[in-house]
Amino acid sequence: MKRHRIILIFSLGLFCSCSQTPNKVDEIVTKALNNDTIPSVAKITTRKLHSVVRGHIDSKEYSVIVKSLYNLVDNLKYDSSFYCQGNYLYFIDKTKTVLDSIELAEGCEGGLIIQDVTNQLKFTNPIFNVSSPSGSDYYTNEFIEFRNTRFKKLFEISEFGQPVALQRADKNILTGFVKDRDELVYDFQDYPITVSLDNYEVRIGKPEKQHIGYVTVALEDFIGYRLVDKSERSNYLIKRGTTVVIDSLDRSTNNVRLIISDTIFINVPFRDIKDKIQVNAAG
Repeated sequence: MKRHRIILIFSLGLFCSCSQTPNKVDEIVTKALNNDTIPSVAKITTRKLHSVVRGHIDSKEYSVIVKSLYNLVDNLKYDSSFYCQGNYLYFIDKTKTVLDSIELAEGCEGGLIIQDVTNQLKFTNPIFNVSSPSGSDYYTNEFIEFRNTRFKKLFEISEFGQPVALQRADKNILTGFVKDRDELVYDFQDYPITVSLDNYEVRIGKPEKQHIGYVTVALEDFIGYRLVDKSERSNYLIKRGTTVVIDSLDRSTNNVRLIISDTIFINVPFRDIKDKIQVNAAG
């Protein structure tokens, strides 16, 4: 389900950036809508198409524009999100002709960022990263290529707080880092990401041993152990309300290392601590 930011509209006059008289882009889009050449958008009947420019890139050869399309009636009864048709990316050549358009993943959102990453990722054809807010401070990053007068979405990455940054590792791989939550306290960590240019498969890698460094509180009693030496260990009771630092997570052994009172190191099996400590519910 698409997530829309609610924009209250009391009259059409609030659309100060809208095209009340359709420009060249909107004329072509309206014609396409009426001819059902964009299947995902409802055919215009008694309603009027209005648009808001969300972002654009201009070069000597072309312009790329993102617009939110609204299919409005004369007397509005609901918030603008009800009339949203979606966010669309348009490719316009130097003759001002719209060569193609594509619907984006998020609907009628402001605050998106569009980047031309052709040179950065060493592509031959133009490729754009359209980063759209998707709720809870996340961005949906859509990497879209323009080839042979047509758009094609190559892959999508969700990133927290900012557009994702990628670079070319070799002819077949893109690499970068994304923020994602760990599986214990759900705190944000940086994880390496790879994109295969053979099939555009996106993979997020989580290391076997990872530093967490998250301060939390025990929600109920649980038992860990202290290492006396390499062959002996002693049980240690962590009581409800105890402040602990989640020092690290060992995914290869499913073991968690805690620090208590700054100097006491405790090991706990993942299954024995899971859901027994306060987690990061923000974001």
